[in-house]
Amino acid sequence: MSTKKNILVVGASGAIGSALARQLAHADVRIGLHYCHNREKAVLLRDDISSAGCMGVLLQSNLDSAQVCADFAEAAIQEFGTIHALALCGGRLDWTPWQQLDESKWQQTFFQHCVAPFSIVQRLVPSILAAHDGRIVYLSSISPKYGGSVKTLHYAAAKAALETAMYGLSRQLCRNGIRINGVRAGFVDTPLQREGRSAEELAERVAKIPLGRAGKPEEIASAMAYLLTEQAGFINGEIITVAGGD
Repeated sequence: MSTKKNILVVGASGAIGSALARQLAHADVRIGLHYCHNREKAVLLRDDISSAGCMGVLLQSNLDSAQVCADFAEAAIQEFGTIHALALCGGRLDWTPWQQLDESKWQQTFFQHCVAPFSIVQRLVPSILAAHDGRIVYLSSISPKYGGSVKTLHYAAAKAALETAMYGLSRQLCRNGIRINGVRAGFVDTPLQREGRSAEELAERVAKIPLGRAGKPEEIASAMAYLLTEQAGFINGEIITVAGGD
């Protein structure tokens, strides 16, 4: 019987998700690599982690409705059976100024950043319970601390809702052997962050960080990876901020 642990990384084709998968990759694990549209990056990631003796399994889903999230979770269970650890790194940024937000933008953003990850956890709980010492880590943002910006207010609100939901779940599930924690990422140098800002806006944002630079995807991933280890066994319901002092 295989003793490999199964880890599912949602949003593995993104900058932080791919960095996390690479840090988790070793011969004793199998990693489910979820991607939405960027199959090319997911394939490259799978090939990279295979060099560490780690088996990567590609799982595609747009995660754009409750039923699609349910189908994705079922596909993961069919592939892995027991899931020992789940990392939620998915989500996209919408750069709509708050003055132009309409109901559809609110619904889309809340679904992507709160409802979808909650729905995935909800469906995967039985599989993670079977691990007897399951771990869930989710990616949040420094945005709720400040209420976002002109163009990310709705994103900040959705991430705040995610943090509340996951904190509630952490208290419900810890006695059954599942620990849930989050990482609040500060401003990180990723394509996602650069696409919605001008060069001047990027410089202004970095200037607000006490350490004087943007974070690296690998630095966020390291905190997430730690929360999935045995050394983090007494941490539950917490959010670690990795933001350069921001």
